[in-house]
Amino acid sequence: MMRQLSIRCVAGLMIILGACKEEEQRPIDIPDDPEPIECEQSACWDSQVYVCRDSTYISLFTRTRGWTGGDATYSVDLKNGKTLWMFGDSFIDQVSENRSRPSFRLINNSMVVQHGSTLTTYHGGTALQPKAYAIPPEENQWYWPGDGTVANGKLYLFMHGFGTGGGGAWDFFRTSIDLLTINPANMEIENNQRLFDDPSISWGAALMEVDDYTYIYGVRSNDSGKRLFVARSNADLTEDWEYYTGNGWSQDRLEATSIFTGVSEQFLVFKEDDTYYFLTQHNIFGKEIYLYTATAPEGEFKNKKVIYCTPETGGNIFTYNAFAHPHIYSDSLLVSYNVNSFDYKDILKNADNYRPYFVKIGGWRKE
Repeated sequence: MMRQLSIRCVAGLMIILGACKEEEQRPIDIPDDPEPIECEQSACWDSQVYVCRDSTYISLFTRTRGWTGGDATYSVDLKNGKTLWMFGDSFIDQVSENRSRPSFRLINNSMVVQHGSTLTTYHGGTALQPKAYAIPPEENQWYWPGDGTVANGKLYLFMHGFGTGGGGAWDFFRTSIDLLTINPANMEIENNQRLFDDPSISWGAALMEVDDYTYIYGVRSNDSGKRLFVARSNADLTEDWEYYTGNGWSQDRLEATSIFTGVSEQFLVFKEDDTYYFLTQHNIFGKEIYLYTATAPEGEFKNKKVIYCTPETGGNIFTYNAFAHPHIYSDSLLVSYNVNSFDYKDILKNADNYRPYFVKIGGWRKE
């Protein structure tokens, strides 16, 4: 079903209220509680961990219509029996029968809502001329998604604005961080709040909901490495943020103190029972995915464990942005990572060179 794209401005920021919606029904059974995992052990990862590739989700995201490839691969439990998957640079359609791509046309972000084995793609524009799901108000800039949370029946989604001219190998830089308020029933954007201009920390790169707080994590990247920071607010992020200082919490963001060094740009902190888990990937396009534990949201994160090594890494192909989806399975941990190539021709030759892959991991819990 196609709907007219409607646009309005709220507090000076562009709001996309409608989006192209495309549905694809897949004949895939997704069990609530799958059988226990029994997989071969690899010499790469920890001996207590057992892993197998998740054919269910790999097949689900092997698509020829709607969203057919992208990175980031964030997920949010929408609390209504559905899961939202958020992607950065995305292909819409553009896959031939032999899995090649006839063109290289990307939009900067898209949303996919999963309901069982049905995936619904949301983006701006039309199917023939797609545009990003959300666009910042500044010309010649774009959004890549951060993490999201659901509170009071609304979805709150971080979007990071970017522009070109940052220099270096990638020639882009973060210009802003905005918070979108979205109706999860129809994925219409109701509000867009500017949180930061020219941020030095990628606040909203990961969120964790614990008790009365939403913890907001971000990364500062510079010559000294990639350092992790944390702040906190209430469930719907309306209260003034408090930043962890190393000794406590302060409303002065200049007092925020790094809690970990060597984090990747995308990661996740989540809680199970009384333990906090921190999942991150080798931060220089490495194949190792790590899991740490802590007794508090601010760390100290320790007990480093390698839980997987991505087999695709090598030559022009690299993997990045590992992310955990702890709400999907009860008996194992679903982890995604993204595959990409330094040579864009690889992506045109094979759509599966630019997409997420999924693994189920057992034996990851703290003993």
